[in-house]
Amino acid sequence: MTTPQYLPIPKSIHALACETVSRRIERLPFTRNTIEITEELVGVALESLNAEITRTLSLKTISGDAGVRPDLAARLTDRRGGDQIAAAAAIAQILIQAGIAEPAEVLDTATHTRMQGIRLLPAWTWHIGSGEVSHGSEHYSPSDDTWLARCPVCKTGILGRVTGKRLFGIPPTDFYLDCSHCGAKFVPDKEKFRLVSIARIADPRWRQYLNSCRTPDEWSALTREETPARPTPGRIATSRYRMAPKKPETPLATPVVHRQEKAAPRVDGIPVTFSTLRDGSLVVPGTTKTLYFRPVKVRFLRATRHDLFCHAERTLGQMLEHPAYAGMKSLFVTEYARYLPLRVGPVAEELRKKNDPRYKVLLNRYGDRDFCSFALEDSLLAGRKGILLGFVQGRLFYITACHTTFGDLVTTTFGNITPDKCYCNGDETACRINSLVTSFRDQPLLWIHEMDDDTAIDVAIADLKKRYVKVPGDSGDPGKS
Repeated sequence: MTTPQYLPIPKSIHALACETVSRRIERLPFTRNTIEITEELVGVALESLNAEITRTLSLKTISGDAGVRPDLAARLTDRRGGDQIAAAAAIAQILIQAGIAEPAEVLDTATHTRMQGIRLLPAWTWHIGSGEVSHGSEHYSPSDDTWLARCPVCKTGILGRVTGKRLFGIPPTDFYLDCSHCGAKFVPDKEKFRLVSIARIADPRWRQYLNSCRTPDEWSALTREETPARPTPGRIATSRYRMAPKKPETPLATPVVHRQEKAAPRVDGIPVTFSTLRDGSLVVPGTTKTLYFRPVKVRFLRATRHDLFCHAERTLGQMLEHPAYAGMKSLFVTEYARYLPLRVGPVAEELRKKNDPRYKVLLNRYGDRDFCSFALEDSLLAGRKGILLGFVQGRLFYITACHTTFGDLVTTTFGNITPDKCYCNGDETACRINSLVTSFRDQPLLWIHEMDDDTAIDVAIADLKKRYVKVPGDSGDPGKS
């Protein structure tokens, strides 16, 4: 067995890896399966994986077979001493969940046995010539690398440094930054970075930042939703620090956008024409009585959230125990056994990236749409009850009774989508309503008719349903579909 060549991990990569684990898993140090996960263990594990030519190590060694590959536990034992089997299993799970490594299969050439392994992702590798991260500018400090832990565009991926390649239509640079999730690309420009490409993000808000040049602190402020002043077209974005004025820069070539905006989703409902009053109220005739609905004004609390289902915390094995997955449990247990102990969010995201359509089997019909958080703007209305109606673009798509309060129904149920709600055992109706509000946020979509008597509410609902019997997705209970 050849002695591995351990290369010391650059401080910037080590700090970024520890920050990623702290953000996506739990703040270091913490305990997992009686093993203390520390910054030192993270660094040693990364150095052990990086020492391999394939950046891959098995998680289990078959004793007595001379041709078997060394496992992660053996590498950790060489570096730290003692029995490191439990530590290897724990740190491997952490690195995979944090998106630093991925599951792999290792072939034992002596027994032709396939064993479970772990592979370090290319964005986290380094070589003997890497040294400390140098960005080709005396203005840039390695301490600024903390902003790379979260992409300012999608707020999910990690910005990795790519060298030796060029971007089409962009003047050559020593390197550029590439997001591991959304594909956004940043090129260095003195002490700043310029956003030159958005590959897989449909939020039109980010088009205004294309070709804008900002410091790492300013990009970090955008990540925290502390957005600086909107940039003026053709000028450098203003820093939140006082700086000497500069002449307008010559704009670079037109940035490449690899994906067009997604069209608004089709509204599933029955076509119907309602008249409106001068105050904007909607006149909705029933079979025996006409009701008047006024539009609901909502306040949006945060930006659009893409791929929310990727953040679900439960493991795939725990998810499959729910009765909603009874018909597909055997399929996943048989063909995706190695994913069972992993979080279902990253698992579904990986299956989607591999174009495996079975990730949609885990989600409800609206689980992979874009969502946002919103609340009722009128605090007095939030304490009332009555009937809620969904109507937009000439289609009636939802009718339900509200026996609690409109605040509980609109703000708590529809306006707060969690990752778990995106799955089959979640809340399909809430996902459907929220995604439509997100897509048609500039149009009135939810309408209410206030009533105080529960019996009168039920009578009015029965009257409306009798006339509009084909309204899809309405079960009378907003928590179900």
